[in-house]
Amino acid sequence: MLTYLANKFRRITSNGVYMAEIDGMRFLSLFLVTLFHIRGYFLEKTTIHFADSTSDYPWFNRFMDQADRSVPLFFAISGFILCIPFANHYLKGGKPMNIKQYFVRRLTRLEPPYFIVMTVIFCAQLALHVHPFKVLFPSLLASFIYSHNMIYHTTPLVTVVAWTLEVEIQYYIMAPFMFRILSLSTAMRRGLITAVIVGFVLLQNFYPPTFLSIYAHIQHFLIGILIGDLYVSGWAKDFFKQKWVAWLGLITFLVMFLMPMTHTYGMEDLPEKIALPFMIGLFYYIILNNEIVKAVFSYKFIPIIGGMCYTIYLLHYTIISMLGKFTVNLKFTDYYLPNLFLQFAILCLCIIGISAVFYLYVERPFMDKKWVNKLMRKKAEDKVPA
Repeated sequence: MLTYLANKFRRITSNGVYMAEIDGMRFLSLFLVTLFHIRGYFLEKTTIHFADSTSDYPWFNRFMDQADRSVPLFFAISGFILCIPFANHYLKGGKPMNIKQYFVRRLTRLEPPYFIVMTVIFCAQLALHVHPFKVLFPSLLASFIYSHNMIYHTTPLVTVVAWTLEVEIQYYIMAPFMFRILSLSTAMRRGLITAVIVGFVLLQNFYPPTFLSIYAHIQHFLIGILIGDLYVSGWAKDFFKQKWVAWLGLITFLVMFLMPMTHTYGMEDLPEKIALPFMIGLFYYIILNNEIVKAVFSYKFIPIIGGMCYTIYLLHYTIISMLGKFTVNLKFTDYYLPNLFLQFAILCLCIIGISAVFYLYVERPFMDKKWVNKLMRKKAEDKVPA
C-alpha cells in the first residue's frame, strides 16, 4: 500500500532524478510552519480555561515561538535545488543550462497550480464573507503578479503565506545571474558567498527592509547556493558520513530553533542572525551526506508528504482558519498541552487529506515538463475529423 502511495504521489522531477531526502527536508519545514500556525490560531481563538498556564512549558514555548524559522529552511532548499544543475555545469563541465527553458519551466510548473489554488481560496473567502469583493479582488490581482508586498507593504489577504512565494519568485529571476559566481575559483566563490551572507545580515540591521522582499532573506538563498557548491564538489563527504555526525545534526537543529533571536532589527542578537544561515547550511549538508540522517528524512511517508509541500503550503493556513473555528474549543482534558496536541492531530490530518486531493489533481499534473506539448497534441487530435 505504501509503495502504491509513494508512486502515486511521488514528485515528478525535471531531470528524472529523485532524491527522497530533499522531500524529507521539505517535510520538516512544512511540518514546523504548520504547527506554528495551528498553535497561533489556537492560542488566539480558544475559550477553554486551562487548569495550568500556557507559560508552564518554557522550552516547548520557546521552540514553538521560533518555529517560523522553518521559512528560511524553505528558502535554503530553493537555493540548493536550483543551484544543482548550474553547479554541475560550472564545477564539473556538465551541460549548460538553457536559460529560456529554465524560465519556461518555472512558469509552467509553478504558475498554473498557484493561480488555481489562489482562485479557489478567493472564491471561498467571498462565499464566507471574509472580506468584501472590492477589497479582496485587488489583493488577488497583486498576488497574481507576485507584487502584493511591494504594492501594499502588507501580507496578501487571500492567504498570508503567499508572501514567501513572492520572495521565491524574486530569487528565481535573479538566480541564473547569481549562479555565475560558481565560475570563480573555489576559494574565491566560497569566500565571496560567505562574505555576502554576512554583509547582507549587517545591511538588514543597519538599513531594515520596509517591506517583505528578497532583501530580507537573501542570505538563506545564498546558503543554499553554498550547499550546492559543496555538495556537487563532494567537499568533506567522508567526514560527514561518520555516525557521530548524526548527533551533530540533531544538536544543530535544536540550537537553530531554541537560540533566542528577535524578529526586529538591531545589534543585540546580530551574532545569532549571522549564525542562522550557516547553521541551516550545516544541518542540510549533514542530511545530504550522513546515511543515518538521510534514512530518517527518506523514511516512508515523510518524503511523500514533503513532495506535496507546494500545495500544502498554499492551503494549510486557509484550512486552519476555516476548520479551526469548529475544532478550537474541543476539550480533551483540562490541561493546555493535550488540547493543543489534539488540535495538531485533527487539523494536520485535515490539511493532509484536503491537500492530497489538490496535489494529485491540480499540482502534480503540472510537474510533467511536457504537459504543455501533451495538451496541444490532444487539442490537435480532437480537431481531426473522425
